[in-house]
Amino acid sequence: MEELHKKWEKIHHRLQALEAADQEQEAEILKKAYECLLCAYQESRALNDEMDMLVKDALTS
Repeated sequence: MEELHKKWEKIHHRLQALEAADQEQEAEILKKAYECLLCAYQESRALNDEMDMLVKDALTS
């Protein structure tokens, strides 16, 4: 019975390790996605500012 308990503990420990690894991988994926989103937002703001300047120049010409 004790041997079965030890095997169960090993299986449980491995499952916890796999879950932790999955969480780390998911966190890394989310971090990269956030960085891409932030970059896209910054680019869109720059394009928006450029468009505003072009519209203002067109209206004042």
